[in-house]
Amino acid sequence: MIDRPRRSGEHRTSAASRERILDAAFEVIRDEGYSGATMAKVAKKAELPVGSVYWHFENKDLLLAALIETSYARWHSQVASSLQPLEGEGFGEHIARLFGTVDAARQYDAADFWRLGVILSVEKSVREQVARERFLHIRQLQRAEFAAWWSKTLPGEVLAADPGLPDRLSGFTLALQDGNAIAGASGEAIQAFRPMLASSLLHLVQEATAGLAAAPARKRKAAARA
Repeated sequence: MIDRPRRSGEHRTSAASRERILDAAFEVIRDEGYSGATMAKVAKKAELPVGSVYWHFENKDLLLAALIETSYARWHSQVASSLQPLEGEGFGEHIARLFGTVDAARQYDAADFWRLGVILSVEKSVREQVARERFLHIRQLQRAEFAAWWSKTLPGEVLAADPGLPDRLSGFTLALQDGNAIAGASGEAIQAFRPMLASSLLHLVQEATAGLAAAPARKRKAAARA
């Protein structure tokens, strides 16, 4: 979060105004798109003087950076606890609950901040470089968190045979999240993709498990040929 020194005249409604501005910015970007979002439109949506918006955020770049960071914090606080397996829940059931249940909470659907972040990361010439860097940093945090989750979730024998698998799966999971962001921004019903996402992840793990089971036979054949 970008800290700034407390200014003269700041009062208890400051935090509430800041939240109104961020909520309004979400609505403006949703309705007007990234390029159509201006500080003046955000102020009008928040029903605040434009000077109030600039008082909290010196420019659009810092507003978008705060928007991405705040949205990520809200989203992450909602989904972090769901990463833990339920009591008695098997590996396949855990994957299906997180990624494949159509009516589950929007755990890995593209959140609003992700859609904005994808736009900023793809378009490298945008002026909002602070916001772009903030999203790319969050994306790396997500990748590390996914890798740690896969390390805890994968069957032990698979992990021992292929220590790099969690990192590859985390990259694949993140790429799917990027795709969800684009699909969601295009108006597609991304909930329909959830069962396919779960099936894809389970297939990759099953494929790794099958390869582990077949490894001794391959070694015997190679030894026999030698």
